[in-house]
Amino acid sequence: MDDRGTAQQDGDAREWPDRGPWGNIFNKLLCVLAVAGIGLSVWAFALELIDLRDRSESRERITAACDGLIDPDPVLGLNGGGVDRVKLSDEHEADTDERSSGCLVYRVGDPGTTYGHFSLALVRHAVDPDAEESEEDETEIDEESDRPFRSPYTDDEPAVVVRHALPHPLGDGRLGDYDEYKVTARALCEKGGAVSSIEATAVAQYDEPVTSEDRRTLAGLARQAADRAAGRTGCKAELPELPAVLAEPKLELGAAASTGGTCAWYRRFLTAEDRGQLPERALAAPASTAGDHDACVLAVGEKETRRIFPGYAKTADHPQKLQDVLKYSPWWVKTETYVGDGTRGLLSNETLGPAVLAPGTAGTDSSGIWWASSVCGGRPAVHVMWVAYPYDRIVADRLEALFRAYVDDAAERRGCTGVTFPEKADFARS
Repeated sequence: MDDRGTAQQDGDAREWPDRGPWGNIFNKLLCVLAVAGIGLSVWAFALELIDLRDRSESRERITAACDGLIDPDPVLGLNGGGVDRVKLSDEHEADTDERSSGCLVYRVGDPGTTYGHFSLALVRHAVDPDAEESEEDETEIDEESDRPFRSPYTDDEPAVVVRHALPHPLGDGRLGDYDEYKVTARALCEKGGAVSSIEATAVAQYDEPVTSEDRRTLAGLARQAADRAAGRTGCKAELPELPAVLAEPKLELGAAASTGGTCAWYRRFLTAEDRGQLPERALAAPASTAGDHDACVLAVGEKETRRIFPGYAKTADHPQKLQDVLKYSPWWVKTETYVGDGTRGLLSNETLGPAVLAPGTAGTDSSGIWWASSVCGGRPAVHVMWVAYPYDRIVADRLEALFRAYVDDAAERRGCTGVTFPEKADFARS
């Protein structure tokens, strides 16, 4: 080819079409774009192969760390999906041979960064409570995280914020329960084996709000883990299917006079009793007849707090400040029922030493907790009332009637018998 672009072939000169300088530039540009397009296609294909490899490796990591108890793809699909690379915690690995274990999955972001994504906790309860339980299996029911309210994080939040949604039953509660970010499924084993129950909890570990779709994914993962773990440990159990609908967990207080669900007992109490200084706000969840855990929260709103506060301040030796009550320490009552293996190791973290809330017992501690016990369908149950300080002093003369109303309703709803209440003297507060 000569310097004019003339091609030589078989000794004859063949001129290329000359479209002028602009035409030749255009032709060259097309060639460049074609080559670039091929390069980009190859690059995209290579990236896709890398993503597929990363996803395959992530699936293997999740399967190994979570002991094959769950399918990895639903885990990768949480929080909008698109998660191809994950990292597993070195300190957590699920193992059905252990009494308690779990796995923790992180999403890998930019180089050197990881973000919370998902965790699975597994607990195996032996028929013999003393066979495997240890101090690590004890549950303090009055830790800071168990308080129903927290202080606001930003100026946009209200003065007092509900900390967590209450347990919502999966169906009639036999399968388990859920809140806004986690789901617990339980396999209740048939009698005759060494295992009493298996409990699996699937938790969304990311900061973004959990969607209803993700919550249903968590429910499926929790049920799958409980079912597979039961099969491996000799626990013969028939787990109910997931309900068609999971009600959206609520975080807003409503009027106690119109509340329902797990707080319906209080609405009925108010129709028969003068409210006086008792709470006028309530947070409830759907009530179940077969669940292992449910709760109700009652609270005194700002208007009622301002009404009650002057009388309290006159009689208290060291009264709180009104603004502290309104912003940091609201007055509230929380009731809870635990059934079955969930009653094991319940403690109250009082200053003078922990009080054991054992099935078959009843009593109080010095930190505003009262408990009763019963037997529901052959399984032990513990019924608890926790009252914020110093509100337990303000309504001390109403607490016995209030607690009895709650326990009577919980026992009747579940068909419980053999109810044991605290002594009358246990409701006196100095």
